[in-house]
Amino acid sequence: MAQSPIFEVDTSYLTKHDIVYKTPAYEGFEGFPIGNGDLGGMVWNTKNGVEIQINKNDLFDQPNAESEATLRGGARLSIDLGVPAFDWLYLDDFDSRLSLKNAEVSMQSQTPFSESKITSWVSPNKNVWVVNIKSDAKSPNAKGSKIHVDLERWGSRAFAGWYGGYSKNTKIGLGNTQASTLNKDIVLEESFEGLQFSVVCRILGADVVAQIISEKRAQLTTSQEKNHEVTVLISLVTSNESDNPTTAAIELLNAVEKETVSKEKEQHTLWWDNFWNQSFVHLGNDYIENLYYFRRYLMASSSRGKYPVVFNGGLWTWNHDVRNWVTPHHWNTQQQYWGLAAQNDTELMLPYINTYFSLMPQAEKHAKMRGSDDAILWSEAHDFFGKMTYWDRGDMLNNFTPATQIAAIFWEYYQFTDDEEFLKEKGYPFLKKAAEFYVKKLQWDVDKKEYFIYPSQPYESPRTHDLKNPITDRNMIISTMTACVEAAKTLRVDDKKVAQWQHIIDHIWPIPFRSEPKIGEIMQLAYNPDGSVYPTPEVYGKWTNHFSGNTSLVFPANIIGLGNQDSREFKAASNVVKNHVPEINAISPDAIVAARLGLGDVVMDRMRNGIRRLQHFPQGLFYNIDHWYNLSIYMDSVAKPDITTQRDYIYDARAKYPKGHPAKPFIQAGMETLSHYSAAVNEMLLQSNEGKIRVFPAIPDGWAPAFKLRARGAFLVASEKKEDGQVSGIWIKSLKGNHCKVVNPWDGLKVEIHVDNPSRTKIKHQEKDGVIHFKTQPNTAYIIALKGSKQHGKMIFKGDKNNAPKHFLEATLGKNKNF
Repeated sequence: MAQSPIFEVDTSYLTKHDIVYKTPAYEGFEGFPIGNGDLGGMVWNTKNGVEIQINKNDLFDQPNAESEATLRGGARLSIDLGVPAFDWLYLDDFDSRLSLKNAEVSMQSQTPFSESKITSWVSPNKNVWVVNIKSDAKSPNAKGSKIHVDLERWGSRAFAGWYGGYSKNTKIGLGNTQASTLNKDIVLEESFEGLQFSVVCRILGADVVAQIISEKRAQLTTSQEKNHEVTVLISLVTSNESDNPTTAAIELLNAVEKETVSKEKEQHTLWWDNFWNQSFVHLGNDYIENLYYFRRYLMASSSRGKYPVVFNGGLWTWNHDVRNWVTPHHWNTQQQYWGLAAQNDTELMLPYINTYFSLMPQAEKHAKMRGSDDAILWSEAHDFFGKMTYWDRGDMLNNFTPATQIAAIFWEYYQFTDDEEFLKEKGYPFLKKAAEFYVKKLQWDVDKKEYFIYPSQPYESPRTHDLKNPITDRNMIISTMTACVEAAKTLRVDDKKVAQWQHIIDHIWPIPFRSEPKIGEIMQLAYNPDGSVYPTPEVYGKWTNHFSGNTSLVFPANIIGLGNQDSREFKAASNVVKNHVPEINAISPDAIVAARLGLGDVVMDRMRNGIRRLQHFPQGLFYNIDHWYNLSIYMDSVAKPDITTQRDYIYDARAKYPKGHPAKPFIQAGMETLSHYSAAVNEMLLQSNEGKIRVFPAIPDGWAPAFKLRARGAFLVASEKKEDGQVSGIWIKSLKGNHCKVVNPWDGLKVEIHVDNPSRTKIKHQEKDGVIHFKTQPNTAYIIALKGSKQHGKMIFKGDKNNAPKHFLEATLGKNKNF
């Protein structure tokens, strides 16, 4: 893993974060996620083998009578070993695990009938899924068995409503699957409006019979053997990639077979080793660290395809085409991309960036329809074909911030990479048109000599869209136009626009403040048309914690930070995050805000609340919504259902959704909470949002962490904090040769800087107001240390392979043995 002169990381480190099941997972939502960034899905056990839900990033069905544009499931692969190899009634031993390090799922068992091991991984550079099977028969099954591999796609209805409904037409959403055999391959061909795809399956290492079971299901069967050692290959190709998906899918399998599976596995290992080497974190809490690495793994496994990761399950659905709340929402979707740049995973941001850049023409049409020419605007709900879904719904009608928040991710990509070509070709054009919407939309108050906007609303507001000067508009205007000014100056263009943007920044309306009982002064959300502050004390309530518009000045607008600790705004934002309602966690960025404010213990409190209430699934996935406990059959009989009912809705078939249909078939994960907790971890360890680098700005009491992460300005930064609170040193690699500013972590003591090379050449630096300044050269590393300090033995971070489930209050990573 990632190395630095400050510390070393043993190659075994990540094995401590294997997610271990000591009992088979028979439910799809308990499955292990696996993928290569484009092709992926869930793997779980059956009594006789495994089930695999095969999904892909670009299987979007166009809007139709059933639902809006929906990311459909690909196919279901079922492997039956012919004996009850994983039936807990017969288990003498069982171990199943997801190795994050190796991006591999393994399942092994011993029963009176067989010793079996199944491993699965997805090729990193080809859309080929590999399943290795080894099964040795034992005496009660002396003649062995046949292995059956079934590939099917029946389709199913989406669950398009807000956890409340789906089409009752059983014939809708079934697709047009046709199963066939070709030589000894089995093939499924499917077509939607505007998309065709093919799935092909092959077995290596055995003579097989291929047969059609029905129009939508085909099967491969081996001969009856005492000992099996075979490899199942599955490929999936869409019409986005080939005019003949079936031929292309077969060619993929041919290539892997010709080059050999072992060679492909070498490429798989190399890709993941390189990925993990990009960054490193060591935290003071093993469980949260495990979740952090799990999130990095999920994004690498699902964000290398054509489209962004969808927030409502990603590739990790298990029940055919069922996907709750099918329409992408900007607020939720962007959260998968928070923190990726700091993790040095900037390449995983590109599906998001490229998708929204390609959709600019549709966003220009929408902006024009809303009164702004030569600008872009996205409605909160939209799809990746450019349709602005529900744009005129009351709770979204006048929310104008999505385009600027999307633009913020473009800007973040540039800030962390310093890729000026990207800024010129994509980043600046996008930022400029996002800003232009507000340039055209804002009005000038002659008396107050300030700009205003009316009507508008903060983020999603279910209460009113008839407000003046929302704080979320204000903050994103400042954030976007400040970025535009800096970008234009970098590119040496648009002097007149720079002056216009700066005038707006300098004459924007003031923040609405008001004191709230038991909280203190906070920044409120907007003004009513009559100029009074919105909301009133009577209306202010838990809903504001969902989106935290009153902390948006800190994040995602990135306008204030630790350099503003004495400001009224900083104190007001702190009042909000310190008093965050404990049961509201799913999509609130307050953990990130707390980290930006230096409140490490508050960050831990936010994450503790969310993990207890929302990490429902044993592999580490989180549920979508905070009010999950409404599904509990015990809700009406307990005083505090959000904790005490303990997720019984997942396993109890009596749990119902509000309209009466059973909850279980529709259970799926949400990607948001895990994503913003991981982003918060980055901000606890390293911040660079104020034009300078800070190490360990928000560390909870008792932590002795270390990290290697990326900072704005295209710097890689590594550091370690000892148990006594002292920072051992700071290693910085300048990728582009930018001027470097670092906040002195040694309370004003003198430092020295030398080049990280054998000669340890010292370089000149300056320090002003506690900030160290020095010039850098491209692709050159430097070490900052206390003056006169001596290099002692480096810390080596090692990991013992995890062999047991982990527990965090009500949450669990893994499954305990129950046989």
